[in-house]
Amino acid sequence: MNGVLRAELIATERLRLEPLSVHHAREMVPVRAGTAIYRHIGGTAPTAQELAARYAGQSVGASPDGREAWLNWIIREQGAAVGFVQATVAVGAPCPTAYVAWVVGEDFQGRGIATEAARALLGWLLPRTGGPVAAYIAPKNLASTGVARKLGLAGSGQLDEDGEELWRSATPAG
Repeated sequence: MNGVLRAELIATERLRLEPLSVHHAREMVPVRAGTAIYRHIGGTAPTAQELAARYAGQSVGASPDGREAWLNWIIREQGAAVGFVQATVAVGAPCPTAYVAWVVGEDFQGRGIATEAARALLGWLLPRTGGPVAAYIAPKNLASTGVARKLGLAGSGQLDEDGEELWRSATPAG
């Protein structure tokens, strides 16, 4: 990958993926308010102030040392924020692995939004990186493992320090 990636608007027939900005914080509070989503990703629902601080750092687009591109999008369906997708990619590495994640608010789950948004993300990302894709997923998170399978990722059996399994593609997925 040459140069620094910057999140750009991505659209599907049903969804819009908007590059993350601090102004998204307030409308994302109710999307992230459900308690069930934290069963797998840990933590608790953030306040508007906590999200604004987090989004201020993430929307810069790169890690402080410049070694990683931080790509974050808010998922919109019919204009309403319903979740987010993100990718972290090493800058300057040949054929870097893109670590991706997706979260859809409880009220919007079960409608294929995560799969559609993640596919759109990969459709935008893979031509720019050429590398494989990976995701860390809690083993009991059946919805996310289903999305990962639809993206062509396979569980590796390798767990990180949080007990999440590394899912990866042998070749670019999408």
